[in-house]
Amino acid sequence: MNYEVAQVVTSTEETRLERIISRAFLTAHLLTANIEQAENALVGAIDSWNPDRDSDEDLVQAALRAAVQAANSTSSNRSDQSESRIPTELKPILRLPAKLRHCYVLRMLEGLSKDVCARILRLDSRQVERYTCAALQALPLISERTTIAQQYFVYTGEWLREPVC
Repeated sequence: MNYEVAQVVTSTEETRLERIISRAFLTAHLLTANIEQAENALVGAIDSWNPDRDSDEDLVQAALRAAVQAANSTSSNRSDQSESRIPTELKPILRLPAKLRHCYVLRMLEGLSKDVCARILRLDSRQVERYTCAALQALPLISERTTIAQQYFVYTGEWLREPVC
């Protein structure tokens, strides 16, 4: 009987860890727009995580910081064509410019405060709010086929006043 209880506790613990790791990986993937960078960020976070000392949130926060650092260290902010692993409703997020994507993911999906986001992203809290608002305005416009005016808005936050040829 005691063995069954221990087995249930272990199974419950594994399920909890699977959920946390899945969440951290998805968020890291959205932040980096690159599956390899997301994996590396998560592995690094897991390696530095001590479950006896650190909370589950500490693991997620470490993965987020590592993902942002990895995304900022690459010269290209383009995705790696790994959208197929992302749920359909989240795919447009990968098409946002990096700063907008980072702020949106941390503020709207992770629910972090603008001050915490500013620390992680090394931005001013006003910039975090501005980029998050721009992402919220741009996301409904992003699709497989966006117009030049929409793409300009996504990248600059301003609508074109004159047509582009």
